[in-house]
Amino acid sequence: MSAYCYFCGHVTPGEPFFCNYCGRSYDVKRCPRLHANPRGADVCSKCGSRELSTPQPKVPASWKLLAILVRLGAGLLLISLTLAFLVVVARSPKLEQAFVGIGFVLVSLWLAWTKLPDWLQEALRRAVLRRRDDEDD
Repeated sequence: MSAYCYFCGHVTPGEPFFCNYCGRSYDVKRCPRLHANPRGADVCSKCGSRELSTPQPKVPASWKLLAILVRLGAGLLLISLTLAFLVVVARSPKLEQAFVGIGFVLVSLWLAWTKLPDWLQEALRRAVLRRRDDEDD
Protein backbone atom coordinates (compact mmCIF):
# COMPACT_ATOMS: atom_id res chain seq x y z
CA MET A 1 0.00 0.00 0.00
CA SER A 2 1.11 3.58 -0.49
CA ALA A 3 -0.30 7.08 -0.24
CA TYR A 4 -0.24 9.77 -2.92
CA CYS A 5 -0.08 13.41 -1.80
CA TYR A 6 -2.27 15.67 -3.91
CA PHE A 7 -0.43 18.74 -2.59
CA CYS A 8 3.16 17.96 -3.60
CA GLY A 9 2.59 15.02 -5.97
CA HIS A 10 4.83 12.52 -4.17
CA VAL A 11 4.11 8.93 -3.19
CA THR A 12 4.93 7.73 0.32
CA PRO A 13 5.23 3.94 0.73
CA GLY A 14 3.39 2.02 3.42
CA GLU A 15 0.37 3.36 5.27
CA PRO A 16 1.68 6.75 6.45
CA PHE A 17 -0.19 9.40 8.41
CA PHE A 18 1.82 12.20 6.79
CA CYS A 19 3.51 12.86 3.45
CA ASN A 20 7.27 12.32 3.75
CA TYR A 21 7.94 15.28 1.44
CA CYS A 22 5.64 18.14 2.46
CA GLY A 23 4.44 16.94 5.90
CA ARG A 24 0.72 17.25 5.20
CA SER A 25 -1.67 14.65 6.57
CA TYR A 26 -3.84 12.48 4.34
CA ASP A 27 -7.56 13.44 4.26
CA VAL A 28 -7.85 14.21 8.01
CA LYS A 29 -6.37 16.59 10.54
CA ARG A 30 -4.13 14.91 13.14
CA CYS A 31 -3.08 16.13 16.59
CA PRO A 32 0.43 15.48 18.02
CA ARG A 33 -0.91 12.18 19.45
CA LEU A 34 -2.02 11.22 15.89
CA HIS A 35 -5.76 11.16 16.65
CA ALA A 36 -7.78 11.47 13.42
CA ASN A 37 -10.13 14.46 13.20
CA PRO A 38 -12.39 15.77 10.42
CA ARG A 39 -11.03 18.41 8.01
CA GLY A 40 -13.15 21.14 9.61
CA ALA A 41 -12.01 20.46 13.19
CA ASP A 42 -10.25 23.20 15.19
CA VAL A 43 -9.67 21.04 18.29
CA CYS A 44 -8.87 17.34 18.63
CA SER A 45 -12.02 15.46 19.62
CA LYS A 46 -10.08 13.00 21.82
CA CYS A 47 -7.37 14.98 23.60
CA GLY A 48 -8.42 18.60 23.11
CA SER A 49 -5.19 19.70 21.42
CA ARG A 50 -5.39 22.76 19.19
CA GLU A 51 -2.24 21.77 17.30
CA LEU A 52 -3.71 20.03 14.26
CA SER A 53 -1.98 19.14 11.03
CA THR A 54 -2.79 20.63 7.66
CA PRO A 55 -4.40 18.01 5.42
CA GLN A 56 -3.64 17.65 1.74
CA PRO A 57 -6.16 19.31 -0.61
CA LYS A 58 -9.47 17.52 -0.94
CA VAL A 59 -9.60 15.52 -4.15
CA PRO A 60 -12.77 15.77 -6.20
CA ALA A 61 -14.57 12.48 -6.77
CA SER A 62 -14.25 13.05 -10.52
CA TRP A 63 -10.43 12.86 -10.22
CA LYS A 64 -10.65 9.61 -8.29
CA LEU A 65 -13.01 8.24 -10.95
CA LEU A 66 -10.58 9.37 -13.65
CA ALA A 67 -7.73 7.50 -11.91
CA ILE A 68 -9.85 4.33 -11.83
CA LEU A 69 -10.73 4.73 -15.51
CA VAL A 70 -7.08 5.21 -16.47
CA ARG A 71 -6.12 2.02 -14.66
CA LEU A 72 -9.02 0.19 -16.25
CA GLY A 73 -7.99 1.51 -19.67
CA ALA A 74 -4.42 0.29 -19.20
CA GLY A 75 -5.72 -3.15 -18.24
CA LEU A 76 -8.05 -3.26 -21.23
CA LEU A 77 -5.19 -2.23 -23.51
CA LEU A 78 -3.06 -5.09 -22.20
CA ILE A 79 -5.94 -7.52 -22.68
CA SER A 80 -6.56 -6.32 -26.24
CA LEU A 81 -2.85 -6.66 -27.10
CA THR A 82 -2.91 -10.17 -25.69
CA LEU A 83 -5.99 -11.07 -27.75
CA ALA A 84 -4.45 -9.58 -30.90
CA PHE A 85 -1.36 -11.66 -30.25
CA LEU A 86 -3.47 -14.81 -29.92
CA VAL A 87 -5.19 -14.07 -33.25
CA VAL A 88 -1.81 -13.72 -34.97
CA VAL A 89 -0.64 -17.03 -33.48
CA ALA A 90 -3.79 -18.80 -34.65
CA ARG A 91 -3.20 -17.63 -38.25
CA SER A 92 0.47 -18.61 -38.60
CA PRO A 93 1.23 -22.13 -37.35
CA LYS A 94 4.79 -21.88 -38.69
CA LEU A 95 5.68 -19.18 -36.15
CA GLU A 96 3.53 -20.67 -33.42
CA GLN A 97 6.38 -21.70 -31.09
CA ALA A 98 8.06 -18.29 -31.24
CA PHE A 99 4.78 -16.50 -30.65
CA VAL A 100 3.87 -18.79 -27.77
CA GLY A 101 7.19 -17.92 -26.12
CA ILE A 102 6.58 -14.20 -26.64
CA GLY A 103 3.04 -14.71 -25.34
CA PHE A 104 4.32 -16.21 -22.12
CA VAL A 105 6.64 -13.23 -21.69
CA LEU A 106 3.77 -10.78 -22.30
CA VAL A 107 1.48 -12.56 -19.86
CA SER A 108 4.25 -12.69 -17.26
CA LEU A 109 4.93 -8.96 -17.65
CA TRP A 110 1.24 -8.20 -17.44
CA LEU A 111 0.80 -10.23 -14.26
CA ALA A 112 3.94 -8.73 -12.73
CA TRP A 113 2.72 -5.19 -13.48
CA THR A 114 -0.65 -5.80 -11.83
CA LYS A 115 1.03 -7.19 -8.69
CA LEU A 116 3.41 -4.23 -8.22
CA PRO A 117 2.51 -1.85 -5.38
CA ASP A 118 0.95 1.45 -6.47
CA TRP A 119 3.95 3.48 -5.31
CA LEU A 120 6.34 1.39 -7.42
CA GLN A 121 4.11 1.65 -10.50
CA GLU A 122 4.07 5.42 -10.05
CA ALA A 123 7.86 5.54 -9.60
CA LEU A 124 8.35 3.55 -12.81
CA ARG A 125 5.98 5.84 -14.72
CA ARG A 126 7.87 8.90 -13.48
CA ALA A 127 11.22 7.36 -14.44
CA VAL A 128 9.97 6.70 -17.96
CA LEU A 129 8.57 10.22 -18.27
CA ARG A 130 11.84 11.72 -16.98
CA ARG A 131 13.78 9.66 -19.49
CA ARG A 132 11.53 10.89 -22.32
CA ASP A 133 11.96 14.48 -21.16
CA ASP A 134 15.77 14.05 -21.10
CA GLU A 135 15.73 12.65 -24.63
CA ASP A 136 13.63 15.58 -25.86
CA ASP A 137 16.14 18.12 -24.47
